[in-house]
Amino acid sequence: MDSGSYGEKPIRVLLIDRDRGEYALIGQLLDAIGHGAYELTWCWQAEHAIDAIFSDLHDVVLLDYQGNHGSGPAILAKAVQMGASVPIIVMTAELDRNVDREAIRSGASDYLLKGRIDSQILERTLRYAIERKSAEARLARLAHYDALTNVPNRILFRDRLGRALERARRSQQTVALFFIDLDGFKQVNDTLGHEAGDELIRTVAERLSHCMRKSDSVARIGGDEFTVILEDVATTSDIVNVARKAIDVVSRPVTLGAQQVFVGASIGIAVYPEAGDTVDALLKHADMAMYQAKNLRGSAYRFYTEKMNVEAMNQMYLEADLRRALRRGEFELYYQPRIALDDERIAGVEALLRWNHPVRGVVSPADFIPLAEEVGLIVPLGYWVIHRACEDMRTLDARGVDPIHIAVNLSFKQFADEKFAQTVRNIIEAAGVDARRLEFELTETAIMANAEDTERCMHTIRELGPTFSLDDFGTGYSSFAHIQRLPIGALKIDRSFVKNLPQTQDDATIVKAMISLAHNLGLQVIAEGAETAEQVRFLREHDCDQAQGYFFSRPVTFTDLLQQVQPEALVDEPGACAGLSLA
Repeated sequence: MDSGSYGEKPIRVLLIDRDRGEYALIGQLLDAIGHGAYELTWCWQAEHAIDAIFSDLHDVVLLDYQGNHGSGPAILAKAVQMGASVPIIVMTAELDRNVDREAIRSGASDYLLKGRIDSQILERTLRYAIERKSAEARLARLAHYDALTNVPNRILFRDRLGRALERARRSQQTVALFFIDLDGFKQVNDTLGHEAGDELIRTVAERLSHCMRKSDSVARIGGDEFTVILEDVATTSDIVNVARKAIDVVSRPVTLGAQQVFVGASIGIAVYPEAGDTVDALLKHADMAMYQAKNLRGSAYRFYTEKMNVEAMNQMYLEADLRRALRRGEFELYYQPRIALDDERIAGVEALLRWNHPVRGVVSPADFIPLAEEVGLIVPLGYWVIHRACEDMRTLDARGVDPIHIAVNLSFKQFADEKFAQTVRNIIEAAGVDARRLEFELTETAIMANAEDTERCMHTIRELGPTFSLDDFGTGYSSFAHIQRLPIGALKIDRSFVKNLPQTQDDATIVKAMISLAHNLGLQVIAEGAETAEQVRFLREHDCDQAQGYFFSRPVTFTDLLQQVQPEALVDEPGACAGLSLA
């Protein structure tokens, strides 16, 4: 098929299937349709299928309905319930009309029978699914979306909240409902007129939609009233971060004609199941909490339950402590050695950040890294880590230690900083170290989040000297063709695959395939989470290059690392690390 049928860009196909042979076959069939007409991405792990479907990176999905250990129907059901805009075509192994009917009733656009797919059938099915989904979307929008803002209306909101509660009951998860009322809207409407008021409402709807996750749902249910449904929120902290983000985007100035206006937002929050277990109960309690928020000074949020209001206050205190921690030098780098499996030497180390809180003690990165991401501290914190790693590398060099790589984990937000490349250059030059021994670790999810910009930034950094590795490989989703275009020197196999080696056959097969794939691409392979002699033996026998894990060493302080790499030397305690401010 001529790719021009759908524009200049190729049609992006996502294949969700554990079978590598099926991936190779679909790739061959798509290539036979027309060179460059299709781009195929493979997701072989069922637990990452939903993230891949909602990534906005694909035009159509091919889903193995009966494979993936029986998870195909669940993936389809969840994708449809969450309002997936991409058409999903299921593939079945046998001709079974009951299965086919079940898949279509569950929301599949079409189905294909494995073993009977050729290029012509595949092309026709893909084209029909895309065109049908587009037509359905146009009809649904007329009935279920607000004409002024193009966000869901009250009818669709109630339906989505009901479905979210059903999913939450089955999976015992949390759902949070925001009831948002604009502060100062009536004055704008009365002073500047209804057209200005409509423009303000459109702007607020757009801002709210852009600041939410793809899985969240923003709706307009009244004149200046909006709701937001948050699913899969693990903690009160997660909910608070979203509420504060919503207040921030609503409170930014809006230009209406020649005049700049400001409005605020009062947010009431009701959380399932504590604040109710029905649509009406949650909506009523979120509305009540919103009126409590209106009684507070300025834009504010309130939970329906007092327990969650207390937890929200604790979140504010932790954030304040985090902002002071960098200035006070409370952060420290620990290092976990990476061992070359051919001669068991330390080939590199991974730098791991720790927060030594003066009252709370050691705060887990799982608690403060997401918070740093939310409140905008991850970029300066990331620069501190790079600076500290380079200073420690210089100390190693001064003591005559054999050169080793130091790997630093990077947040995707670091790439969004326009000064990133120049700041990295400044840090390396100030430390006077060999930039080629500095390694940046990125996850598949981070790379695929904004693939084109990330690729450009990676090439710019690579020219400065640092190398890249792909962290947690296998837990996300990425196109092997895309990986080849990136300046990546190593793949890190995630610990979830290593944990059950060599007993679990599926994991053993996948790890062997990963090692073979990486070596065929000219990449090194590093296995994470090696904890037993059996795991290390398996990795060595199958030519894995390096491994890290508790079998060799836990993460250690820099002082302890010096003792490991230079045991015969007298090691002085390094000076305390002062906070670093980088403009």
